[in-house]
Amino acid sequence: MDDGRVTPMPDPNRADEGDAFAARLAEELPRLVRLATRLLADADVAEDCAQETVVGAWRRRDQLRDTAALPAWLRRSLVNRIIDRSRRHHDELDIDAVEADWRDDSYTVMPERVLERAELRDELEDGLARLPVIYRLPVVLHDALGWTGAEIASAMDIGLPAAKQRLRRGRMMLVSALAEDDARRQASLAQPMRCWRARRHVSAYLDGELDDATKATVERHLESCPTCPPLYASLVGVRATLGGLRDPDTVVEDQIAGRIRDQLALERARSLIPSPTPSVRSRTTE
Repeated sequence: MDDGRVTPMPDPNRADEGDAFAARLAEELPRLVRLATRLLADADVAEDCAQETVVGAWRRRDQLRDTAALPAWLRRSLVNRIIDRSRRHHDELDIDAVEADWRDDSYTVMPERVLERAELRDELEDGLARLPVIYRLPVVLHDALGWTGAEIASAMDIGLPAAKQRLRRGRMMLVSALAEDDARRQASLAQPMRCWRARRHVSAYLDGELDDATKATVERHLESCPTCPPLYASLVGVRATLGGLRDPDTVVEDQIAGRIRDQLALERARSLIPSPTPSVRSRTTE
């Protein structure tokens, strides 16, 4: 019986666009899962975040103006999702307390102890877990995955200076976490550059971002200060060890990938159900 309503006609172009976008999401899926796994200690939570990111991207696909920006768009969504889901742990380090230590000219560590713990994957991951998420992510993204400061700033939706500050603080916190229970404390000699000022520049020194004059001053300080070189050696060693975590050949397990693709297919099916409104077109079943 004809009720007078107009039956929506299929739009082949829209269906083809949907297929293409779904294929792009499937291509990005392994990278998203690898990234989530690096940023989160819990593999199940990492899988959930990657799946939620892919499904959320499909639901918001109309918001993406430039398809070339899809990888960055997905990474930003994933990072924000991880930040939103993270909760403060009782054993997280406090940045104010850590900076208070590093401001103390007599504070130092035993680099051999720090590096010994950093070279043990469980110890290193435990140390990373003690960093608040806003400091942990820049350290892992930059030192372990090779992201630039600008890419981190974009993914975390913050300015470049803020991203660099979080990276500097995160590196300091990680060394402090790995050096915990290190009782070594030595009095610092009188230096032209005070220890805290030098330590604030060390992160930028590692990344080759200091002007020549500041670089020379930092190097002179490191040559004569009894407490800063062990801290610097620990920062260099931990950073290098994080770089060893890069594993571009890692693949997503078929079972995980299959579940995420099934969820994506379900979302696509739901979005393609014909609507009773004539202005909304959908794909018909052949």
